[in-house]
Amino acid sequence: MEATRATEICSNPTENGMGAGHRGTGADTALLPMYVDQLTRMHLVRSEEALGRGFGREELIREVGETWFVDPRYGEGFYWLHAIADGAIVASMDMTLDRRVEAVIDTVPHLVFGIYEHAMPLYCSPKFARSRCEVMGNDWRGGPWGSSFEADMRFSSTSIALGPATARRYANILGLDFEGLREAVANLTGACGMGGLLPALRALDTARPIAAVAGAYYPAKVVECLALLVSGAHDSSRTAGAARLSDRDCVEGTCRHIDADLSADLSTKTLCGIAHVSEAKLISAFRNIKGDTPQGYIRKQRLEHGRRMLLAQDMGIGDIAQAMGYRNQGAFSEAFKRAYGMTPRAYRKASAAPPAG
Repeated sequence: MEATRATEICSNPTENGMGAGHRGTGADTALLPMYVDQLTRMHLVRSEEALGRGFGREELIREVGETWFVDPRYGEGFYWLHAIADGAIVASMDMTLDRRVEAVIDTVPHLVFGIYEHAMPLYCSPKFARSRCEVMGNDWRGGPWGSSFEADMRFSSTSIALGPATARRYANILGLDFEGLREAVANLTGACGMGGLLPALRALDTARPIAAVAGAYYPAKVVECLALLVSGAHDSSRTAGAARLSDRDCVEGTCRHIDADLSADLSTKTLCGIAHVSEAKLISAFRNIKGDTPQGYIRKQRLEHGRRMLLAQDMGIGDIAQAMGYRNQGAFSEAFKRAYGMTPRAYRKASAAPPAG
């Protein structure tokens, strides 16, 4: 039996489609109530009520938007959403339910795309059931929609939703044809070839702009993400020369993930899940672009950053080893000596010594 199930009950492109002209404005204003309806049916409550009832975490509440928390009788986790303009919403969620929750809501036409992790790919589409992380998009035509969240599964996502009129405005800002933007969102799958789209979307989850600047920050991020999405879709449609560019995009995106936290799990398997490519493809791309394997690149980065930290003199060698992802100080010392011809301790001592003469 599938872990999650999402079934579209009724969708009529002719009546509900985004090409509905003046009806788009109504769909845009109905987008936020649609979110609120779904959250309520999934047994989440706004932060004010949650804190008043003794659950929820204050550190997860942002200065802008709404933060909702799962009723502890049904599970744990949060959902944050922010209406950045009439008909545009950015959202981030991470929750686990203790029991199966089903909901049927009336949806409105909208474009939506984002990062869908853990069990979310299956919830969104069984096609991606085995994916650890997917960047996906959907041209949602509206209509009643029935869905179920299964118990004891983690659901996580960061997304952008645009009502029809709002999507057209963003297309105009970018100088794009609306139908081209709509097609790019609808066909979005995977991360490789999308350039910086993955980290740009992640920033919507990790960034915490203050209220004074949020009004400028979030619309700018939507423009950035749409520009990267359309650019990636354009690159993916090129010929053999574009394949080489996709290699570069994959490697650069993977390297940004590596460099962001050298102490993290950076196994090739993990990196393949992040880049959405096979091991053979990732290794081949790294050799084409970096002249090295992914693990070779990681070793060099860890040792080079470790060398710089040794010069600072304010961290113990064991702490440096841990920060660089080595299992212990001995493993770091052995790798360092192979690379630089001396142990970390000897290197630190030699670097601290005054020049001779």
